[in-house]
Amino acid sequence: MQSHLGYAKRDAKKLELRRFAAVARLKRGETTAAIARSLGVCQQSVQRWAASYRLRGDEGLRLRAKSGGPRPKLSHEKLARLAGLLAEGPSAHGFDTPVWTTERIADLIWRRFRVRYSRDSVKLRLMPRLGWRWHKHTWLPAEQSRSGHT
Repeated sequence: MQSHLGYAKRDAKKLELRRFAAVARLKRGETTAAIARSLGVCQQSVQRWAASYRLRGDEGLRLRAKSGGPRPKLSHEKLARLAGLLAEGPSAHGFDTPVWTTERIADLIWRRFRVRYSRDSVKLRLMPRLGWRWHKHTWLPAEQSRSGHT
């Protein structure tokens, strides 16, 4: 998506260059209103960039790494404990068959850690992160699924 100034939507590098250009124009004595008008931004943005530059110099204008979405619901320690609990098998946790399903894993997480995970989150994010693979209607550790376990 192009704007009238030629910036692609969320083109981080170009936006960073725009912040540096705005500060350079401020140093030359241009007003925030004139800079904002020519860049198609509000005056508060130009003022914010100037304040950031005054406080942190060039680093205040550089693009920063994105935080990357929501924080994990389980800490590293709890994930390690979960891996141990899963290794004990479903029977050790009161399930009547030796099959780990995403629903059972979500239930175990709730019972042990009081954290809710949807079945999709268990399937698409959590179990692959723990190194487990889906194999013939059950979850298996990666080593077991590769060794031809049936």
